[in-house]
Amino acid sequence: MRERGLSIGMLATAAGSAALVALLLTLALGRGGGGAKDAGANAGASATPGAVELVEGVPVGVLDTPAGALAAGDNYVALASQTVEQDPRTFAALVAQAWLPSSRAWALAQAQRIRGSDLANVRNYAQGGRGLALVAARRLDSYTPAGARVTTWLGGFVWGLHLAPRQTWNLVETVLRWQSGRWLVASSETSSTPAPVPAIVYLDGGNDRAGAFARLAGMSAPLYGTGG
Repeated sequence: MRERGLSIGMLATAAGSAALVALLLTLALGRGGGGAKDAGANAGASATPGAVELVEGVPVGVLDTPAGALAAGDNYVALASQTVEQDPRTFAALVAQAWLPSSRAWALAQAQRIRGSDLANVRNYAQGGRGLALVAARRLDSYTPAGARVTTWLGGFVWGLHLAPRQTWNLVETVLRWQSGRWLVASSETSSTPAPVPAIVYLDGGNDRAGAFARLAGMSAPLYGTGG
């Protein structure tokens, strides 16, 4: 499990150097391939009653069905990406509730390492910058009552007073285990497969300009996940 794959800030930094524009805080738009069972689960996850409950202020997947696994994956990937640098306290609370016990100390240590190696984004958040993570689309790759595997198309947006708006898009592969009445993260890694990048919005013939993101002023980062 590599928490680096869940960092909006890290992804946005990489995207900036590659002339990309968004990162771990964008919701997936495409539907993955697979059989009718997967497609039905994708379509029904966010509408399934009781799939996610707030526990100690963080979303926890509590429904052991294909749709429930997708809803859990949506919440865990988006919230982890959005908070690992921007809100370490919430990230730690998520790990405590939604990671396998054997992986929690490792996940927190990795998050600390990420923040220590990405001071520019940490500084941006401290100065009032924001990050937004959205799940554009996701696919249920496998499911049993004991475990599931989900691939997420994740986008992330970061902006700030001294940071040009940027975005990155990644494919995140998450393995879930069903234990103690909830879905828990066993691993979550950014795929080495290139992720699809949506159309770029241009403003006055230019891209990656602050004016293009003016409508984001005043927004706060949401706890996002069950929509799809």
